[in-house]
Amino acid sequence: MRQTALAVDLGGTNLRVAVVSADGDLRARRHEATRAKAGPDIVVAQLAALVDEVCRAAEVPADAPLGIAIPGPLDPSAEVVSFTPNLAGWRDFPVGAALRQQIHRPIALGNDGNCAALGEATFGVARGVGDLVYLALGTGVGGGIISNGRLLEGAHGLGAEVGHVVVAMDGPRCTCGSLGCLEAFVSGWAIERDATIVATTADGARLRELAGDGPVKPGHVAQAALEGVPSAIALLERAGRALGAALGAFVNLFAPEAIVIGGGIERLGEPLLGPARRAIANHSFPAPRAAARLEISALGGDTALYGAAALALERAR
Repeated sequence: MRQTALAVDLGGTNLRVAVVSADGDLRARRHEATRAKAGPDIVVAQLAALVDEVCRAAEVPADAPLGIAIPGPLDPSAEVVSFTPNLAGWRDFPVGAALRQQIHRPIALGNDGNCAALGEATFGVARGVGDLVYLALGTGVGGGIISNGRLLEGAHGLGAEVGHVVVAMDGPRCTCGSLGCLEAFVSGWAIERDATIVATTADGARLRELAGDGPVKPGHVAQAALEGVPSAIALLERAGRALGAALGAFVNLFAPEAIVIGGGIERLGEPLLGPARRAIANHSFPAPRAAARLEISALGGDTALYGAAALALERAR
């Protein structure tokens, strides 16, 4: 059994590499700004160079597998990225073939949301859980689903787009083009969109004050809500109800033992999560709801790194 893996979290802003042991020890971390606008060949070369640096620094065995968490739709069997919005030129890009020309060790590729779900089930608060829904509430909304111990990826690895379950048929337009997606209510960009509108009104005076000369961010909304500002409370109440509706749907569909929420937006706390917990009851059956515990990720910003390592230890070839 493999005891050590290399893990890569490839993001549109940052490229991060670390060594992760089978018992969850993360070390030899390196990161640098992703050359996102330079095209896929340059990014692959950058990734390979950073992996090589980590291998030399940590004396990683030559047969230690490499797991890579990649944003956007990815066919893990064909190792082709359909597209990713934050990396220029990544459309139908054969990333696996490009990587194998430069990295000569076992490799496993996965969507970052799916990797994060594996990370939670392998190293996080849902360690050992066989039925899990993971949601990453960040700038967008991603995640993954594990059922009976297996990651649900769909026919071509494009399944489990949890951020794009529809919670309001006539809801706001999402960046994916659809109407009423969960992401269009509870993502960082959606909360910022609504807060920007509120800040133009008399009810948004405190939001304008907290934002100063910059844009109104989700953290400003949470601060105002904790202070009792009605407009901020109402804004996060709406987002929380949408989140609760989606969680209720996931409870009914998958009857998970645990639902784990991470990604950064969860740090807005009770002004968002309280309404979500209350709304779940309106959208789910009692028995599976009672069996599903709601957890906040303890892996922080390293969820995708841990997930990439878990993927490599399980699947690398």
